[in-house]
Amino acid sequence: MKIGLLLFPFFVLQLAHAYEAKVLKGQMPPSLEALITKANQETQLNFKNSDFYLIEDRMLATSRFQMFVQQSQEIPVAGTAIRIWSDKENQNLILAEMHLNEESKSNESLLASRYAKARFSPRALKSKQLSAAIAKIVESTVASHDTDARILGLKFTDQWVGSDLVRKVEVRARRGVHHISISLLKNKVVEKSYTEFPQVEKFQTLKANVFPIYEEVESTGEKLPFEVKDLKFISTNIPDGGENPLSVFENQKFPENRYHPLLAQTALGEMYGLWSEASLRQKIDELIGLFPLKTNDFENGMLLQGKYATINLHPGVKEFKDINFSLKPSVNHLLNWQQLNGEYEAKPITGFYGKDIHSHEELVNRVPMRLPDHDPVAYINSGFDEVQVYYGVTVLMDALSEMGFEDPELSVKPFHAFLFDPDIGMKDNAYYYDNTINFTTYNSNQPNLARDNPTIWHELGHGVMDRLMGAHLGFADSKGGYGGLSEGMADFLAKIIVEHQTNGSDFSGKNDFRIVNNTGFYLTNEFHDEGESYGGAMNDMLDEAIKNFGREGLFDFTDLTLEAMRLTRNHPALSARLWFEHMLYADELGSEVREPEQFKNIILSALEKRNFSFESSFRPASLKISFEQGELTNESPGSRERPLAECSPDGMISHQLKVSLTSGDSDFIKYPAIVKVEFKKGALQGAIRWEGEENNPLVYVVNSEDQLLNINLKASMECETVNQPDGSCKDYAYIQVYNSGALKPLAKKRFYLKLNKLSCGR
Repeated sequence: MKIGLLLFPFFVLQLAHAYEAKVLKGQMPPSLEALITKANQETQLNFKNSDFYLIEDRMLATSRFQMFVQQSQEIPVAGTAIRIWSDKENQNLILAEMHLNEESKSNESLLASRYAKARFSPRALKSKQLSAAIAKIVESTVASHDTDARILGLKFTDQWVGSDLVRKVEVRARRGVHHISISLLKNKVVEKSYTEFPQVEKFQTLKANVFPIYEEVESTGEKLPFEVKDLKFISTNIPDGGENPLSVFENQKFPENRYHPLLAQTALGEMYGLWSEASLRQKIDELIGLFPLKTNDFENGMLLQGKYATINLHPGVKEFKDINFSLKPSVNHLLNWQQLNGEYEAKPITGFYGKDIHSHEELVNRVPMRLPDHDPVAYINSGFDEVQVYYGVTVLMDALSEMGFEDPELSVKPFHAFLFDPDIGMKDNAYYYDNTINFTTYNSNQPNLARDNPTIWHELGHGVMDRLMGAHLGFADSKGGYGGLSEGMADFLAKIIVEHQTNGSDFSGKNDFRIVNNTGFYLTNEFHDEGESYGGAMNDMLDEAIKNFGREGLFDFTDLTLEAMRLTRNHPALSARLWFEHMLYADELGSEVREPEQFKNIILSALEKRNFSFESSFRPASLKISFEQGELTNESPGSRERPLAECSPDGMISHQLKVSLTSGDSDFIKYPAIVKVEFKKGALQGAIRWEGEENNPLVYVVNSEDQLLNINLKASMECETVNQPDGSCKDYAYIQVYNSGALKPLAKKRFYLKLNKLSCGR
């Protein structure tokens, strides 16, 4: 670990009625007298040695430690201390810190007067009469508590808090501790709180079969072996929500016109009944916290509910027949939107727990079978996919914790996984939303993404970004608020975990990951492809960091990435330039594990190779595609969200695309350049029957910037696969630009159609 030493002079922080100071090594003698002299000079007060009690004088392994507490009328002043560390050998000062109360010292005579007027004395403070009177107040206060009103023991201390003499009582109750502050001058409770005893994190570890990386290589279909691994952090106790865990929300309304993510958790939001996913989740979490606990063991049917992951089946699985175990409602929820009387309204709905486990042997016997048709019922009955997803989530969270993801609450609350979403419009997919990762059902020619760890880690990457970068993050490169940075960084977080788990070793399909690419900035029209430029640049940086620093480079660069995420939290308009500027700033700051500017040259070098520059005059390379309705962009007709829906009397759709290329200041595109039109190999392709797809891909050559390339696209109204809920097929032609001899494209855009012969002419 590399720790930078900060050298600075006397450190003084003035707060209301408080004096704080820090004195570093060798700056004065390690004595109470010297420190009091310093305090008096800076406060213009007259502290004396007699104003302090020596509380502790102890030899530690590396120093002598002394602690003094400020007092008045022989009663300690709350929140005060002088602490001194000195060298055991030469008695020189190592460190001293002072926390004094100026108000108590300034009002010393007033405190003495109040003390005398109340007829207090050391003996009176210890009297049975006062103890009995205080006990009545304490008993009444504890008795009013909802869930822990039994007193098992108590202890107290008297302190000056400001100019009030307060007895602080600590009451040990059945499940926690009550802290009650009683003014002895006013004879009333001035502050109270309750803290439940910390629950010992009781988890268990079981052995199970899992795929360390994935079940099959998407590009080749090669099947990889599974291995026996640990399923860690399975909870020994879980909330028992009964048959209808969210019944209290059945009559509550969450209408769209009251949805406001910015104001929902403010006083104004509460006043007007505003809500958001975060505010609703908080309410549900509070409800779950009130549920009784039940033992999660083999006898009761163990469920995969743990520290980092809860496994649930999608509410829609109740449509499936022949599931061979009882579907029991889980306490975890999804948000379901419905249209009622012309208005949209959200409702939290529970999923179901998965297949319960009754023995070690039963769990180890969950052996994965790759079924030709990906039959969801057979997969549900086997219970294997639940195991794989639980393993994948736990591995990511455990690894990131090791590499610096230690943010309070954010790094320990579990993600909720929902499996087997049966919606046909979500087929062959996995996605993240509001602290949940979701998996669908799959066509026979697609991999099962619930058995694909990099996909699991990618979706969790969105979740980690959501937690660290904030729910109110905006992207300058996307009016919809969802930019390529999100996709690229989700890919990159998955890459981090792949490296952590494999330590650089090779495996089938390693170079097929989307993050291993040549894609430049400003050369795409969809956030998934735009994400390749972000993720690809980050991947280049990480590879170089590992090359230079080994496994420590992985840990250090991960630490840098997490810090850059924190520094861009809730940015209203984050762009590529701003993201990388924040990375450079985080790098400049350094950390406990990173030297300042350790990665500066690596970052700048990687960006230079991606059609990117911080110079305002920089002219990037470009790929421009035009058609009958104008230029193809991320928002135009023919884009992902605005596919062309057309009909043709002869059953064929035709479009003329015009493609032009420019090299830009970076000479990023080199001539002759190769242009390919891909119909089959892209994600979610294959639903539309394109003319010429049997010769996939179509290949063209562009010899100069002056050449305008014409591409005539034709498609049949006959769908090869229906992949939309309305019975239509949605698909795209993938236009990709390669430098000669390159294996991967450096520019790419997608042209979308949505066809439905049955609705044509209606």
